[in-house]
Amino acid sequence: MNQIAQTYAEALFSIGLEEKKLAKLQEEEKTLLEIIEDNADFLMLLDSRFMSGNERKDIATKILKDFDEDIVNLLKVIIDNNRTYMIKDILMAFNSLCNEYKGVKEGLIYSAFALDKVTVNKIKDKISQLEHMDVELIPHIDPTLIGGVKVVINSHVYDGSIKNQLEKMQIDLLGKEL
Repeated sequence: MNQIAQTYAEALFSIGLEEKKLAKLQEEEKTLLEIIEDNADFLMLLDSRFMSGNERKDIATKILKDFDEDIVNLLKVIIDNNRTYMIKDILMAFNSLCNEYKGVKEGLIYSAFALDKVTVNKIKDKISQLEHMDVELIPHIDPTLIGGVKVVINSHVYDGSIKNQLEKMQIDLLGKEL
């Protein structure tokens, strides 16, 4: 993770911890990340050089009017320092700090196509049972998988991908490794 993103994330984490509102900030961070991922124009707007920094901060304040003041202030500082390209990294680093603090393991879930939230949550619940601990899965698209999913938590891999099943079948049928 980028050290600059980590520094911003640690600052927000410290504020959340001090003001006893980490859960609220983490929830809003996830919502903001979804907004950014679903609306590429929002990030382009915040990064626009055709508007002044104050105009971009005003837009962010208006769009995020229901968000906690500390999230909005973080965005303003990011805009002031011309680091809008790092917003996703900052938010993900903050989420990781919160999860670490709460004892939640983070993992990646790879799939050939985007998974809906219900499916991700079902897989998360199953992996949580297997790990005997709460987990949070971050979705990633991997078109080489063909189908199915692969979950990586720390060094443990749960591979239910069709690609993996085909490779196992090939080994069984041919009696040799790839």
